[in-house]
Amino acid sequence: MDNTTTFCLLILGVAFVIWIIVRMQQAQQREQARQAYLAALEELKAAPTNPDLKQKTLSLGRIYSNLTRNKNGVTLFDEVALMNDINAATAGATTVARAPQSVAVAATPTSVEDRLAKLSELKAKGLVDDAEYAAKRQKILDEM
Repeated sequence: MDNTTTFCLLILGVAFVIWIIVRMQQAQQREQARQAYLAALEELKAAPTNPDLKQKTLSLGRIYSNLTRNKNGVTLFDEVALMNDINAATAGATTVARAPQSVAVAATPTSVEDRLAKLSELKAKGLVDDAEYAAKRQKILDEM
């Protein structure tokens, strides 16, 4: 074998080893993202009404999905699958979360300022969305 052939084989061998190392690192990164997502889903099952935890889980799920698609982005299919996972983790939380809210609304302070402050608190905690907040705020103001 001449020097040129030996050099070419050496270059091919090094390239192959580098390719294998990169693939192993990608697989390890994917597995770490998968484990983080699954752990977040478990946390969410324990605290299904926590909006911050729900966002964290969705974010970790998107990272994992992106890695499974070779960093080509998250597809609509992935988004639906993530929401299915999150909805399954929070199953039953709607009825449990809604009941205390209606009790809290019935026991709210009578002054307009106190009621508006309580409503702002609920919005800040993510228990009331923008539309609900605006509607309830207007209702409180209309009762003056």
